[in-house]
Order: sequence, then structure tokens, then C-alpha cells
Amino acid sequence: MYGFPTQTLQDTVDALEYVRQLFAAGCIQSGYFHRFACTVHSPVGKNPEEYGVQLLPLPPGGFAKNDVGFTDPTGVDHDALGRGLNKALYNFMHGIGLDQNVRAWFEQKVPRSTVPKDFIERALYA
Repeated sequence: MYGFPTQTLQDTVDALEYVRQLFAAGCIQSGYFHRFACTVHSPVGKNPEEYGVQLLPLPPGGFAKNDVGFTDPTGVDHDALGRGLNKALYNFMHGIGLDQNVRAWFEQKVPRSTVPKDFIERALYA
């Protein structure tokens, strides 16, 4: 999942690096990044101030209106990041780009990953 209200740009880049390493090590063969959705009964929906978000008004109609929009104070463009995450995963599932820097998948400038390049390998063979 990505796009949680407190998730930073750095968190997203680091998450993709973990996933890249898991694919490269053969630990996973498929994956999916799901965009966070705030629901009215979730902790974020019930206590938005604890997550630093403001909820948007619910659309008209009362039946099955569970998802609620919110403003994210981090200013991260999660939609743009989602395109890069999905492109990377598609390629990783086909064995492509596993030795590539994860920043190359994003259209916008993103920070370097802070995850050591051998993090998963060290975890597997420690």
C-alpha cells in the first residue's frame, strides 16, 4: 500500500527498493501497490487530526458512502508516484530492471533510497 497520509516521498522510494530486492532475490514473483483509501470507519476517518489530514465532505447520498477524500499535508503527489510504482512492478514481474536504480521508474525527481543495496540478501543469508 502507498499513499498513507503520513507517508513521505522517501518512504515510497524505500518501499520500492525493498520490493526490487525481494524480486531480485526470487522471494516474490508478483505484487501490487494499492493506493490508500480513507474510509469513514477507519482510524484515519474517525480521527483525522491524529494523522494530520482534513477530511473532505462526503458526496451526496447516504447509502454505501464509505470512502472519504482527504487533504494530505505532506504535499506528496501519490498519483504520480503510483504510475512509477506500477511501471516498476510490471517490469519486475517480467524480470526486467531488477538491477536498475529504483529512481528511474519515476517521472519526477525523487530522493535516493536509504535502503542498503544488500538488505534482503543479508537478511536471507544471515
